[in-house]
Amino acid sequence: MPVGHSSVLADTYGLTQGCVSRVINRVKDVLYMASLRETQIPRGLEEARVTKRKLYGIANFPKVIGIIDGTHIPIAAPPVDEELYINRKNFHSLNIQVVCNADYIFQDYCCHFPGSKYDLFVWENSILNRRFQRGEFGDAFLLGDSGYPVNIHLMTPIGMPANAGEQRFNISLKKIRVVVEQAIGIWKSRFKCVHHKGGTLCYSPLKCEKIAAATMLLHNFCRKRNLPLLDEVVVNPDDIDGPVFVPAPAGGGGWDARAIAGNAMRRQIIAQHFS
Repeated sequence: MPVGHSSVLADTYGLTQGCVSRVINRVKDVLYMASLRETQIPRGLEEARVTKRKLYGIANFPKVIGIIDGTHIPIAAPPVDEELYINRKNFHSLNIQVVCNADYIFQDYCCHFPGSKYDLFVWENSILNRRFQRGEFGDAFLLGDSGYPVNIHLMTPIGMPANAGEQRFNISLKKIRVVVEQAIGIWKSRFKCVHHKGGTLCYSPLKCEKIAAATMLLHNFCRKRNLPLLDEVVVNPDDIDGPVFVPAPAGGGGWDARAIAGNAMRRQIIAQHFS
């Protein structure tokens, strides 16, 4: 939480600032370690089947096991590599990659990249991407916006749909993608310390990463138990203002091969389910 919030806690309960900081650190570390164990995309056949069935029920899109997106949380300017944390909105942040299911529950996250890195970079360098490449999730894939490259593990919209089938594909994908935008909005509305209206996390990037992960674990806890959200969900415009074009890495023959395979699979999905 922002430093000012911890000062309020100290004053309210008659504790020293140092005591409150130690408690926050211990709780944050416990929750962070729990988030590493419990925030998982399902690999068991039955759990994966339920996840895909619920996502299919939103807009009849087959084999989807999660929806991916990136969002920024504001942090104080770090003393080391400060310029790496300045994002395209010109404030310091971490770019958080999240994957959620149809119940607005986070199934995976990647919190440690600075705000100057695009969603594409975070995905390409994430552990989750390597897990998909190893085939851990079978023929299931993620849905993302056009800021990500299409491949057999990640379906994205068609830039210029040329027929009714392609249009229906895009409409279905967009309808499902709303879920991850809403999940991010619910998370940030419940935990103001990661919301742009809640100020800035005045800690080191590593500590901010752990706070983000801890609050995502608590978000999942609240969703699973249907705990009410006291405040109105406010979706940050930064989370829905559209992807930024990022060129493919230089010398990426493998990149081209993955795009070709992804486009072929996308055409097959359109032919079988949207035409």
